[in-house]
Amino acid sequence: MSLKLYKDLIDDCSVACIPESGNVKSLKTAFVEKANPFSYSEDILNFAEGVGIPIWNGEVWQQIVNQESFTMNPANLLDTGNELVFGNDYYGYICMDSGSPEIVFSKNDSFPDGSAALTSRKFCHFYYGTIRKVSDDGLWIPIDSAGNKFGSSGTKWQDNVTVGIVPNSVWDLKHKPKISHPGLVEVNGVWLGAFQASAEEAFTFMSATNGLHVTSGKLATKYGAIPVTGTEGMNQFTFNEIAHKQGLRLPRYEEWLAGAFGSPQGENGANNYAWAKTTNTARTFTGCSVNTSTGAYDGINGVKPFAISAYNLHDCVGNVSEWTNDYSIKQDSTSWAWQNVLGAGMGQACLPFSGGMSALICGNNWDDGVLCGPRSVNLDSNPWNVNVLIGARLACDAA
Repeated sequence: MSLKLYKDLIDDCSVACIPESGNVKSLKTAFVEKANPFSYSEDILNFAEGVGIPIWNGEVWQQIVNQESFTMNPANLLDTGNELVFGNDYYGYICMDSGSPEIVFSKNDSFPDGSAALTSRKFCHFYYGTIRKVSDDGLWIPIDSAGNKFGSSGTKWQDNVTVGIVPNSVWDLKHKPKISHPGLVEVNGVWLGAFQASAEEAFTFMSATNGLHVTSGKLATKYGAIPVTGTEGMNQFTFNEIAHKQGLRLPRYEEWLAGAFGSPQGENGANNYAWAKTTNTARTFTGCSVNTSTGAYDGINGVKPFAISAYNLHDCVGNVSEWTNDYSIKQDSTSWAWQNVLGAGMGQACLPFSGGMSALICGNNWDDGVLCGPRSVNLDSNPWNVNVLIGARLACDAA
């Protein structure tokens, strides 16, 4: 590696020159990226040249300057173990415990095992899991094993997935989501949850009434978790509310469409492409190739092994429907009046009838078969409804 340590930057003004305690500088918009992301043959990261990162060595601020690009294999730089584990987020750190800069990767989002918070600087992130193979022309169109867009030669496009560092999950200190939230992937400049939202902490509500203001609880985005729905007391309003408390939001329908692109349609008689078989009776764990009893990765024996979009979002089709941030009027009547539908103490809504407002939901439910797809949308659900069939996917704006 060509990371160099400078206490005095006067002789290095050509490379990202900043005060010792200043912000990160980079000659590129993103200085950490997956190497050869469309070859799918290795899990290597590129670290670009012309990057300056300030770091505290325990006594003074110093500057880490990279004058040459280099590649790094995170599996060889782990704080614990020597291989990447499916379904996990990893964070890259520059550590100064030995007095010289060293790069360490860890599943910890604070500092690596064997290091200390004071002398560690987080500089990148990635997720390791299922990837749909897509075209390498920048269009991210699903391909078959012969490279044909939406093709059926060899391994047909619907089944053409692999495992590795998810290329659009990689972020660094210059190119990143607004907050550090696990399980996000970038889609056209917006960071979307790779998984349907689950519960990090249990939810409680004002007056102990489902669907009113949230008084406690936290959403997560991770593999092998049960997605939150009205079963936990949530409606569209409360999903919106708790997402904003975490610095996140619900996606708009157009953003959801972009992220769901390339997800195969559900089937009536199988759970290969979605948890959507018409005999399913309940939601299941998030992610591809998952064990429906434990939520663990189950390889070729796991269900919905191909339930992933071109942009590596899981379960856009089936499992639970997903609230979006878009609304519509249901013009079933013209008798406009104030309707007491928003919940106790929440005011009223002036509508053409009591059910005259809907929030768009997408993807369809666990037993909807071929009704489930990457453009599926339902305009029949009121945002105040606490519905066991409807969950959410989180979104985050870029920093």
